[in-house]
Amino acid sequence: MGLNILLTGSSGFLGIRLSEILSKTDHRITALDISNPKKKYKNFEYKIMSINNFLEKHKDSLNKFDLIIHTATVLPFKGKKKDLFETNIVSSLNLIKQVSNLDSVFFVYISSSGIYGKPLDIPVQQSTKYNPLDTYAETKIETEKNLAKYINEEKYAVIRPRTIMGVSRKGIFEIFFKLIKYNIPIPLPNRGRQIIQFVDVNDLSRLILHIGINKISGSWPAGAPNPKSLKAHLDSLGIKLQKKVRYINFNSKIFQIIGTILVSLKLVKFTKWHFGSFPLDFYFDPLWVPDNFEYELNNEEAFFNSAKTYFVKLNNWTIILLKIISHKTFI
Repeated sequence: MGLNILLTGSSGFLGIRLSEILSKTDHRITALDISNPKKKYKNFEYKIMSINNFLEKHKDSLNKFDLIIHTATVLPFKGKKKDLFETNIVSSLNLIKQVSNLDSVFFVYISSSGIYGKPLDIPVQQSTKYNPLDTYAETKIETEKNLAKYINEEKYAVIRPRTIMGVSRKGIFEIFFKLIKYNIPIPLPNRGRQIIQFVDVNDLSRLILHIGINKISGSWPAGAPNPKSLKAHLDSLGIKLQKKVRYINFNSKIFQIIGTILVSLKLVKFTKWHFGSFPLDFYFDPLWVPDNFEYELNNEEAFFNSAKTYFVKLNNWTIILLKIISHKTFI
């Protein structure tokens, strides 16, 4: 017999993939999001409202759930500071308090690897201290603290994903993919020597469900095996696409300074974390994985799986702008 599952953020990138997987099971899903789903499933009950509104109207029904998967979040480039605070801290805290006394519920919270900022250990381990670089990461840390404060440690799990890849995934690498398509040099801080790690959204979804259904408590990373340097990933991608990848070596400190200026002027959809941690090695201890779970895609496969969906036609003005940016970079 399946479980009763509450999935918050069901219309987000991760929530959509979790929904697709759960639709093929005998679990009964309550999907909660402020946005209408693009696709509906038979074994789902949809609640189009905020978390706080849901709690006001349905708090007495929370005891029917066996598992809560909390993915709902406001991303740093999609909302104001007050929105980050309201959704990522206040709404999460209200939900945590409501389920804190429900012994039947297991709670899975999707946090962020951004809490480590510039990692103080490589590989990042369970003992690695937090070193956040932006407000978004700080909101995630605050909610992790609230979980520890209100819920028994055996009743919840925290998952901290590395850069999430997948079909139609937007992010900093979308820029790189478009530069490659139009043969425009890619500005590489640290000559692309930094070892980075990804996780495919399918594997992340599998990990979440593995931990949630089996009630595996604790804090867990989500990162594909065999991380490589950024340049190695890009070179490999160029070979698969039969395209020459061109580079401009970019001083890491200048990269961070320019990034800080762009962020402060709100000219990019990134935060200080992207520019501060991007030039650095960042990957998890490969032994830090829950029992009986294996990733299906390694880092190279996750990277390519995302890249192949982004070779789209750009308008002439975008191409001109990208070329101007490339010629203005510092070597």
